[in-house]
Amino acid sequence: MIPSNMSKFLDDLKWQIEAGIDEAISDSPLNFSEDSIKKENKKTENISSNNLDQFKNFNHLYEYLANSIDCELKNISKNLNKMQGNLNSKIMIITNIPSPEEDKEGKVLVGKSYDLFINILSSINLSLDSICYTPIIPWKTPGERDLNKVEIDLLIPFIKKQIEIINPKILIFLGADPLKYILQKNDGILNSRGSFLHYKNNKSTIPCLPILAPDFLMRRPEYKRETWNDLIMLSEKIKELNLQ
Repeated sequence: MIPSNMSKFLDDLKWQIEAGIDEAISDSPLNFSEDSIKKENKKTENISSNNLDQFKNFNHLYEYLANSIDCELKNISKNLNKMQGNLNSKIMIITNIPSPEEDKEGKVLVGKSYDLFINILSSINLSLDSICYTPIIPWKTPGERDLNKVEIDLLIPFIKKQIEIINPKILIFLGADPLKYILQKNDGILNSRGSFLHYKNNKSTIPCLPILAPDFLMRRPEYKRETWNDLIMLSEKIKELNLQ
């Protein structure tokens, strides 16, 4: 029987071989601490970031989402998908709209997507426990469709508030949805990946790195090499910002 730590090592090595990786980043792990279906004749409040200034922590923010927001997505979802990981981390990952499986389990990444993402991070000696990660919105959409305007106006201020609370040094956009709804970039992640973008709020300007989502990589494994190149950039930015 193969020990669990050896099995994990072999999984990481297999991913690197498939991606054509032939170089190492470092010898030791890095650690970081520091819709709504719009109903006819129904009005939905447009929530701006200014309306959310009263919320200083995630508990209050999620309590408001669970109890005070009138949104059809909440009614069709099983769970309110929350921020996970190390909330003191200076690296924040934002994923796509929750899938039905993620909604069912109440987790940001599940199944093979989660396993692949762990392997990707391990390939540059990152630990998921030292990174915070959250979906772009807390609920799934029917048929995994895009957000409509009402939902964008209602829910995107909440992800922006989470960015404000964490105040990360680096944002990772894992998939196309964060690009589309936070940066309003609609040219697709394949056209946007490969360089750092920037997100600006009232606190700072934060570098953002778009990375292909694990479920995309499982469908299109030929893009693993591009993902490896993106992770090299991420590692270099971490060193540049003295986060290790």
